[in-house]
Amino acid sequence: MIDRKLQENSIVRIVDDDEGFADAIRFILKTEGWLVTFYSDTASFLKKDDPEVPGCIILDYQMPLVNGLEFQEMLAHEGYSQPIIFLTAHADVDMAITAFRKGAVDILKKPVSAEVLLEAVERAVKTDNEERHKDYRMVRYQEFYDALTQREKEVLKLVNAGLMNYQIAQRLGLSERTVETHRFNAYNKVGVRDLIQLREFMSHIEA
Repeated sequence: MIDRKLQENSIVRIVDDDEGFADAIRFILKTEGWLVTFYSDTASFLKKDDPEVPGCIILDYQMPLVNGLEFQEMLAHEGYSQPIIFLTAHADVDMAITAFRKGAVDILKKPVSAEVLLEAVERAVKTDNEERHKDYRMVRYQEFYDALTQREKEVLKLVNAGLMNYQIAQRLGLSERTVETHRFNAYNKVGVRDLIQLREFMSHIEA
């Protein structure tokens, strides 16, 4: 069962100079509930598309002026993170290896069946949304950490290193009660309840 919320929040981009073929796969995708945009060339894609909207890119390998692999490099340079599904009638081993090394998630051979296409799109869009959620979570973690006082940061680092409250008190020249207070406040600010959660949180922090 396809996640309808995932479909509502994502766009499948088709970049292909073969408008007839693009219309066919666009029909398949729209029938299954996907939001779809079509670009007949790479220039119009770069001009009109919004990279902040999650989804995926279905990219024809044999494009005029700029081929699929070259455009893949351009997208990476422009900061696009959407997974790329290559469509090609002329796939070869070298092309496939290069595409995957540069981050492509699938290479489908034209003509492609509806089932294979839909499975690839759903997989790619899920990947993009998961990565974006992970990135957002990392940013929020860092914001929580940056909001701590310097003393709270020191206490959390030592707790994360495995020191007990009395050991932290000795290390920092504080009373054990003061350490407990700093630890309690810091836990509440960053949203952790125990050492296991703290270590997970601290693993994502640039201190």
